[in-house]
Amino acid sequence: MSSDKPTSFPVGSIIVREKFLRKEDKQPELLAAMIKRAPGFSKSSGDWEYLVFDGAATKVRDRKKKGDCYECHSQHKDRDYVFPINQPK
Repeated sequence: MSSDKPTSFPVGSIIVREKFLRKEDKQPELLAAMIKRAPGFSKSSGDWEYLVFDGAATKVRDRKKKGDCYECHSQHKDRDYVFPINQPK
């Protein structure tokens, strides 16, 4: 994820990002996750599934192949839909 070069992730890869409301918060407001599924799951999104969990990771709030998450991540199709680390979203 820290490379500037195009890359691809293997099936089963899971990427999770915590979203905090304030820097001093101890628990995130939510968790955003991407799971790389088997080929054919969603050809148009690079076979990624996008999920949003509550901050305690006890409830799935949203689960999609497309939508808001995909719209932003599609800007990085050459990096297998994954933002480089430390780059604005």
